[in-house]
Amino acid sequence: MTSKVSSIGLKGLEGYCVQVEVRISQDTESMVIVGLPDASVKESRERVLASIAHFDLDVTDKKVVVNLSPPDQKKNGSLFDLAIAIAALKELGEVKREISIDTAFIGALSLDGSVLKIG
Repeated sequence: MTSKVSSIGLKGLEGYCVQVEVRISQDTESMVIVGLPDASVKESRERVLASIAHFDLDVTDKKVVVNLSPPDQKKNGSLFDLAIAIAALKELGEVKREISIDTAFIGALSLDGSVLKIG
């Protein structure tokens, strides 16, 4: 199964919708982010995994694949952290409530799972 939530990407001063998909499966421990992420988006991997671990959720021995769509649009910044974490929590069964595709999550995460101000 794949969990999906929405976020917002920025291209200059214009925003565009980004669909964040997360799939977690039994495999060698890893996390990969695809969909033209720059280095700052790839760093989300460490923040999201640390945040999940802070709440005693185990993703060891699991492969986490994150897809940021549209795949042909470059993604930058830490603003996808929160959307990735929420999609991962949905995939792990921790978020049971249905989330409307019209709801977008934007936010950077601290290593303890708190949401940081984007500036």
